[in-house]
Amino acid sequence: MPEAHVEASTLGSVFLAAILLKLGGFGILKFILPLLPFASLYFTPLIETISCIGFFYCSMCALRQIDIKKIIAYSSVVHMNLVLFALFSFNLKGLIGSVLLMISHGLTSAGIFFCLGSLYERFLTRNIFFIRNTVTYMPIFTGSLFFLVLSNTGFPGTVNYISEFLCIAGIFLMYKSLNLVFIFLGLVINTYYNFLFYNRISYGSGIALKQNSGHLNKCQDVTKRESFILIFLIF
Repeated sequence: MPEAHVEASTLGSVFLAAILLKLGGFGILKFILPLLPFASLYFTPLIETISCIGFFYCSMCALRQIDIKKIIAYSSVVHMNLVLFALFSFNLKGLIGSVLLMISHGLTSAGIFFCLGSLYERFLTRNIFFIRNTVTYMPIFTGSLFFLVLSNTGFPGTVNYISEFLCIAGIFLMYKSLNLVFIFLGLVINTYYNFLFYNRISYGSGIALKQNSGHLNKCQDVTKRESFILIFLIF
């Protein structure tokens, strides 16, 4: 997934995150669980273990990335691991939470990938250390990105919060095991790297900013087309 997102265009990343990534979850919900209930129960411990490892490992991997698209790509994998775990909780809360998280994550990640594509069009780089202090010359863009990052972390008041809460409630009802520790640690790390990613892009100063300040200050804030798309996704 991270490699696919890095090589894809902005439209490809949005399509991949919003639609294609959800086909696996839809297939599990529509075919595997109803048609193979006993096999699903039998393989639940394996799926539980894989989900926890993927959730925690991808959260750690996102911390060390310098490509802004790779950070959000790993974040997408983290959320889909939570969806997989909740799908196999075999209760209504987990199923509703997983479906809602697939929908909310599709909107949120699509919005963030769209913002990153806009940054790449302006700076022709995805290196997080070469894009700094956007709040001074792109304030509307920075505010829109902030709201999407809040949603990506599951901040109360966003649809991601409701869906993640239902997923964790469903998982807790089914398992109540040590694996929940990895889920909560992953959620904490997820919040940390999302705000670290946003802070590095939007604030602070860097060598690149000091050397190219004249070029960066000429960058245009969001266009009418970008404003329309961002307003729709944020709403």
